[in-house]
Amino acid sequence: MSTKDIFMITLKNANTKVSIVGDIRTVVNIYLRVYLANERLTDKQLEVATELVLNYTEYVNNAVIEPYASTILFSTEVRKNICSHLKISPPHLNNTFNALTKKNILAREGSRYLMNPALVPTNSLTFNFSLNGK
Repeated sequence: MSTKDIFMITLKNANTKVSIVGDIRTVVNIYLRVYLANERLTDKQLEVATELVLNYTEYVNNAVIEPYASTILFSTEVRKNICSHLKISPPHLNNTFNALTKKNILAREGSRYLMNPALVPTNSLTFNFSLNGK
C-alpha cells in the first residue's frame, strides 16, 4: 500500500453554511479575504481594496453607472480620504493601486483606473469543490 492510498480524501456530499456577521467594513473585508484568496493580498492591499469596494458599492447602490462610478472612486478627493483613513501616503496608495491592477482587482484604461464590478459583495458566495475535476 502506498502513501497515496493511505491519505485519500473523500469530500462529504453535504453543504456547510458559514455566516459572516459584523459591521459593513468587517463583512466586506472578510468577503474580499475569501473571494480574493488566490490573489494573496497583503494586509495593506486588502485594506485598500476594502475601502475601494465600500465606496464603489455606495456609488453603484445610488445608481451611478460606469465609467462615472470609477471616475468618482479614483478622484483626488476620494484618494485623499483613503490615505487619511488608512494613514498611508499618496505614493503608497498609488503603489498599492499598481499591485491591485496586476492582480486584476483594478483595471487600467490609459491613465485612469477602473474598479472590477465583480468585487461588489453579494448576500451569498458559494464554493463548489471537486477533486481532480470530478
